[in-house]
Amino acid sequence: MKKLFMAFSLLVLSVLCMQSAEAKTVQVTALDDFQSANPPQVLRVQMNANTRLDYDLMLFQGFQVTGKVVPQNGGFVFVPVSYVNYQEESLPIEKQYPATFKGNSGLIRQNQPFFLVFPDNGPDTFQYYVPSNSDMDSVR
Repeated sequence: MKKLFMAFSLLVLSVLCMQSAEAKTVQVTALDDFQSANPPQVLRVQMNANTRLDYDLMLFQGFQVTGKVVPQNGGFVFVPVSYVNYQEESLPIEKQYPATFKGNSGLIRQNQPFFLVFPDNGPDTFQYYVPSNSDMDSVR
């Protein structure tokens, strides 16, 4: 019985460890034509989904992201350096969040979607406190 419990505990622990190492696959749209085997040094994409890179940085659907490209094994790694938000402000990205290209090699046309795989830097869900009317009444 003790051995069965230990085996079950190890199985649960290994599943938890594997989940923490998962990556986020995000669909983006190319804003310029490029060859995936020979990409440009700088690439611009538009986010097709909300993507939290860490606790402090969320790239929302529709944001335009500019990144530097590092060729790697017939593909490339995309490292975001800035983004344009809904107010058309260009904001820098201070930390590095390298994402690997996932898709068919060849020509990627403007407005064509493809996938980037970001490492999992933290949970996608956070609990936010929303004040209620009774909270507002106690402030007055």
